Amino acid sequence: MTRVCFVTCRRWPEISESDRLVARALERRGVRVEGRAWNEPAADFEGFDAVVLRSNWDYHFDPEAFLGWLDRLERAGARIFNPPALVRWNLSKRYLMALQAAGVPAVATTGLEDETRAGLEAIMRRHGWRACVLKPEIGASAHDTRLVTEETLAEAATAIATGAIRRPVLVQPFVEEVRTRGEWSLVFIEGDLTHSVLKRPAAGDFRVQSHLGGTVHAEPAPPGALPAARAALAALPLPPLYARIDAVETPAGVLIMEVEVNEPSLFFTHAPPAAAERFAQALLNGTATSAGTPRD
Repeated sequence: MTRVCFVTCRRWPEISESDRLVARALERRGVRVEGRAWNEPAADFEGFDAVVLRSNWDYHFDPEAFLGWLDRLERAGARIFNPPALVRWNLSKRYLMALQAAGVPAVATTGLEDETRAGLEAIMRRHGWRACVLKPEIGASAHDTRLVTEETLAEAATAIATGAIRRPVLVQPFVEEVRTRGEWSLVFIEGDLTHSVLKRPAAGDFRVQSHLGGTVHAEPAPPGALPAARAALAALPLPPLYARIDAVETPAGVLIMEVEVNEPSLFFTHAPPAAAERFAQALLNGTATSAGTPRD
């Protein structure tokens, strides 16, 4: 019997509701699916035909430990999805700079080298940003993400100095349309769009995550989102088996906000049943082929 591991984590050890739809689709194909936490010391990842990074959502609290686990798994010969080299590339949000350099319409991103108030103020002035967003270079689920205005510069600098925002820190312009229009998530399996959702933040917030009060609704992505998302996919160093591309519509066009190939929520509970079936079949296809080769 083919065995597939859905990687979880100690904070959320169970396979997610969304991923259970994929697990059931695999089981209908005669596959045994098990969830195991990457950071559970007793967890054994040997003997699986595929190890799939699904809800390892706490990796950013200890990225060195996560990378060490991923390295050991790769050295042991595990077939990992997405490919470890692509996951490593994706862990640092500096990948957004690489996408920009490749001509992808990604949100402007810069590293905060001078972590003082003056340093942050200089970046905002240089780019003409009246408000910006600070976030850790390695982060997830909006942890330590902060909206900064001219009035809160000193507070933000103190948060960095005291470790309330984890270093290193990246700076991005505040994209108001995330608050007013919401953020789109486009899900791709083997390069094909299977479904999309629109995420909206809670009133008064700018973060769209559900644990912060954000909502998710199944909606067809706007016309401009698909070309931008495909450009982002084409710019990745390896082709992903699965990916989620987050984008927002602005007056200047669609901006790519995130490319998630490590542990993205794929929103199968908001998708046609064929989407989970497609992912299940893609995983079976992937167990018989290479886990990804570099692009030319």
